[in-house]
Amino acid sequence: MNTSLSLRRGVLSFAAAIVAAGALSVAVGAAPAAAAAVTTVSTASELKSALASASAGDTIRLDDGVYRGKFAASADGTAAAPITLVGGRAAVLTTGSTSSGYALAISGDHWNLSGFTVSVAKKGIVLDHSSGSRLDGLDIGSVGQEAVHVRSDSRDVVVANSAIHDTGLDSPEYGEGVYVGSAKSNWASITGSASRPDRSDGVTISGNTFTNTSAEGVDIKEGTTAGAVISNVFVNAGFSGVNYADSWVDVKGNGYLVQGNSGTTAVTDAFQVHVALDGWGNGNVFKGNGAVTGVPGYEVNVHNAAAGTVVECAPTGASGGLSNVACG
Repeated sequence: MNTSLSLRRGVLSFAAAIVAAGALSVAVGAAPAAAAAVTTVSTASELKSALASASAGDTIRLDDGVYRGKFAASADGTAAAPITLVGGRAAVLTTGSTSSGYALAISGDHWNLSGFTVSVAKKGIVLDHSSGSRLDGLDIGSVGQEAVHVRSDSRDVVVANSAIHDTGLDSPEYGEGVYVGSAKSNWASITGSASRPDRSDGVTISGNTFTNTSAEGVDIKEGTTAGAVISNVFVNAGFSGVNYADSWVDVKGNGYLVQGNSGTTAVTDAFQVHVALDGWGNGNVFKGNGAVTGVPGYEVNVHNAAAGTVVECAPTGASGGLSNVACG
């Protein structure tokens, strides 16, 4: 064979291979991302299937109706592409019994829940290891224990603009409206170590109405930090007095802001700070809370071992006065 011709053919073949590889690379690089899905469901089985197959950016729409079961959401959304579960008030998630199961268990990150009702379950919505999730505009009530539990290192969760009511129908001592973190006695089962806190940090609870919660409207446990309770209304929250549930809000974590809340009817105090464990219950700030009526004790009652509590000076409607510590 002519040596020059053979060399030229080799060069052309090599060039063709490079062009083909480049075309393949461009084709692969140009592949569009899968489009976010919008799925409308009308039955419990359809809802379970949609939750199981959800991925970042997807939306699940609930038709009006009753969805009976124990629903779970384990897929992860992202901050830029959360997974949305949305419905009207007439879309109702229920286990059918105040002594049985969680209506909705969220273990994935970045879920947005909006609009629908959760009713008649042992617990309403429980978040475990779920970060960046948001509960907004829900109706959660008529449950055997707590309406919402944020636990197991769930971070930066928001509970907002929701009606939370009629909790603790079976177990008044566990009937919190929103329960943040875990008591030290439960750390071993939640985190795997009796000395490791449940760091459900950065939880924001805002714009909600808490009505007839047998335990506190909001119970913030030791081991959690840097959350906020803002612009909520409490009506007969913590009414049972069982297991020391005698206030609207009980703060045992560190570095919380409690601001702009109001309400009526308490067993003892509107807000309390407790030291359930050394090093916790510290550095919490109370400011701008007003329209406090039907409170026989203090607006803010601070356990004497709590350090760094700030209570902003302001008039109060609490019969016992603003606080048992000096305001500033």
